[in-house]
Amino acid sequence: MIDRMTDAANLQYQYGDSEKLKIRYEAHTLYSERTSHWHALFTEVLDIVPGEQVVDVGCGPGGIHVQLSRAGAQVTGIDASPGMVAEARAQAEQEGLNVQVRVGDAERLPFADGQFDAALCCHMLYHVPDIRAALTELRRVLRRGGRVLISTNAADHCARLNDLHAQAARELGFVPVVGDLAGGGRFSLSNLPLVQSVFPNVQLHELPNAFIWPTVESALRYYASGRIDAIQRVADETGHRELLLERMRELIGEIVAREGVFRVPKDAGYFLATVP
Repeated sequence: MIDRMTDAANLQYQYGDSEKLKIRYEAHTLYSERTSHWHALFTEVLDIVPGEQVVDVGCGPGGIHVQLSRAGAQVTGIDASPGMVAEARAQAEQEGLNVQVRVGDAERLPFADGQFDAALCCHMLYHVPDIRAALTELRRVLRRGGRVLISTNAADHCARLNDLHAQAARELGFVPVVGDLAGGGRFSLSNLPLVQSVFPNVQLHELPNAFIWPTVESALRYYASGRIDAIQRVADETGHRELLLERMRELIGEIVAREGVFRVPKDAGYFLATVP
């Protein structure tokens, strides 16, 4: 069975550009039980000193680069997706930021030992085939005293939505891969021992939260941006989507009618460490 969290074709489909990612960002912004400003929080936690060199590994479209730059950081972004790199570069040009962005591999960072004062790795390690290798590379490119922030989901992130998806999939004759697109099965907040093996003084910070979807359609928009494809199938098979959307519309509709909203816990958090 293909591991869709690391499969190149699936990652290209999900992250070839930021279209689906923006739908998920929108859901977190509009429907979170607790307001969270992750970019501002992470910039503050890293305690940036103006002029410091900061690397953003798996930078996507560069959403945090404005905050880091305003704090005085010299930002370098790296991502495996050329489409994401192009978007991050376009944003930097539009905002007038001195940000360098390039295509690269988290398992083999194209930087010198001790090149950076701080590093970010936000909600992406579950897509890396060799997670320990990526952690080791993060440590290698940080100077002594450098800081690293690694964010990810709790192991049970969106379990209620995943369980509903699994129910709908089985009813329709599909084999669900629960947790597939949430990453909890590959790298979550439960992986503190793994992070400690590379960054011994790491601290875990948990951020409890939940989606509160007031309507069926608002929940379906998020679901259709990713989790709908968490079934065993060939890469280019798409016939499941219409069927799953119809059944999930019914199941979520029953919950909204009964409870008034569709509440889905989505705990997440981050690891923070300093290189000795």
